[in-house]
Amino acid sequence: MRISEADPWSVTVTSFLFLTGLGASVLLGMVILAAVLDIVAPGEWPGVWTTLVIGGAVAVMEIVLGTALASLSTFIYNMTAQYSGGVEVAVTDDLSDPTPAAARAYQYADRLRTRVRRRIAPGTVSATPYSHGHGDSSQPAAQAGNGPQRP
Repeated sequence: MRISEADPWSVTVTSFLFLTGLGASVLLGMVILAAVLDIVAPGEWPGVWTTLVIGGAVAVMEIVLGTALASLSTFIYNMTAQYSGGVEVAVTDDLSDPTPAAARAYQYADRLRTRVRRRIAPGTVSATPYSHGHGDSSQPAAQAGNGPQRP
């Protein structure tokens, strides 16, 4: 699936709803915290109403600025997608073993990790779950822990 364009109105509405919910939950948490602090140490902290007003102002700014930023980002994405073709996303429900390319990548990463560990601390490399008899484990047992081997 290729995402070559985003609808600015949908992104604006979605970001507004998401940020409104986030702002409301943060505001509720601030009010609860202010109430608990007022019970624990009365008079030491600002009151619940002061916290509600300051938190409400911060939440409104977050909603307005976040929605504007999301809308602006949508327009910028649409402009760049005209030149690059957009983003291609592969959606699958296949939960089988990794592809051969991924298996080779795991083996390569494992060999690289083994070589790095040998250079850092010679003699401390142990068998790894991805080795499966390939890579650096083909060295004779007498040379396996003696540091880096030069080709």
